[in-house]
Amino acid sequence: MAAKALLLLAAASHAFITPVRRLRPMQPLRAVPLDAIELTTHTLAANSALTSTADELAGSLFGASLLPWLAMLYWLKHPKTQAPKGVCFGLTYLLAFVFGSIPAAIGAGALYGASLADADWLHGAAESLLAATNCVVVLGFRDALAGKDDPDRLRTAATYWAGFAILSCFVVVAGNLMTMDAAAHAPWLNGVGNLDNVNEPINALSIPTWIIHTSSLVEWLVAMGLAWRYADVIGRKEWKGVTWGMLPLHTSGIVACCYHLFYNAPELSWCVALQAGCTCLGNTTMAFAMYRLAVASGWTLSDGRSDAEALYARLTQGVEAEAAETETPSLVTAAPSSTTASLLGWEDLGDAWALDSDAFFLGKLLALSAFLAYLVKYTPPLIPGSIVDGWAGAGDGVHSGAAALVIVVPTLLNCAKWYQRSQEGAEFVGDI
Repeated sequence: MAAKALLLLAAASHAFITPVRRLRPMQPLRAVPLDAIELTTHTLAANSALTSTADELAGSLFGASLLPWLAMLYWLKHPKTQAPKGVCFGLTYLLAFVFGSIPAAIGAGALYGASLADADWLHGAAESLLAATNCVVVLGFRDALAGKDDPDRLRTAATYWAGFAILSCFVVVAGNLMTMDAAAHAPWLNGVGNLDNVNEPINALSIPTWIIHTSSLVEWLVAMGLAWRYADVIGRKEWKGVTWGMLPLHTSGIVACCYHLFYNAPELSWCVALQAGCTCLGNTTMAFAMYRLAVASGWTLSDGRSDAEALYARLTQGVEAEAAETETPSLVTAAPSSTTASLLGWEDLGDAWALDSDAFFLGKLLALSAFLAYLVKYTPPLIPGSIVDGWAGAGDGVHSGAAALVIVVPTLLNCAKWYQRSQEGAEFVGDI
């Protein structure tokens, strides 16, 4: 029963609606031919069917992705794996985003009959928990590479951020109650940083929400680079497998940003299913990577049976398991590869800014993410109207093809980068 409820909630969180564009001022009315009306009706019906199918598939895939993530956490946090405690907490904290998105999606549907993606203030608050997760993972790797492991400060910071995300929602709700205006598209954090007098669809993401999305992509790439560097520093190549396991999850983020870049267009609802598929695949590859790491660290099936028996006893009899002592892997001197020294990719920012304080480091990431957010949000409105009209009439196939390029090209470049980096003595000569 709980599994069915989880699938239903996951499906609800990805029920998208058609974006509505603001009318341009002084636009003359035109007579619409009957055949055009009939064609539009068929198109809307087809898009509605596609959206429903994508939502159902996405709900199943998102629900199925939880089990491999829990398996990944088991192997990651096993005492024999000796993973950095900050990284362990960061990847565990992702569950706050998972379960925080469920009430946000329910609220969007109950309050406005809209999807979470089209309720900016709920969308931004929920997604901020994902960005916080990535920040904690990055800081956890930075601590480990510096020879320290202080997860308590990361737990405190993450707890404060979760409280801030919840408070930001209450502020919007209180404002709506005072003005008696339930604004479905009310911007998160009051849209601070938004530019006025820009002609955008009403469901366009606000600058704060876009910053959350772009920062998640950048931070995850940085975390991938730090995991690769950590493998060199402690002399355990299995951590490079973790970097490979993280790759589909980065593609999942690209898919989400692509969908928002095109204003959640109904003909691109396949992005919802694709994002869910990449998430499920990424959680599975992460679990496999952590399994390899645990096995290389001495984990065996007998350990798994013992842990399962201890968990059963704890649940049925209240028997507390004995806390196992863990050792921090010793750092070894490892010459960085030529690709690491060249600092050509986003993932190398962790090395480039290694000497910065955490506050300064995160400030630089925030500035970079803000620049990318302004770029992706305000470049489309600058496109001339004639091109926009031509694009609108190009057809769903052209729209889907363009969206596919936005997803596939960065993903292939990312794969090529890590493949070349994994070759002994190879030097990557490009960037994403």
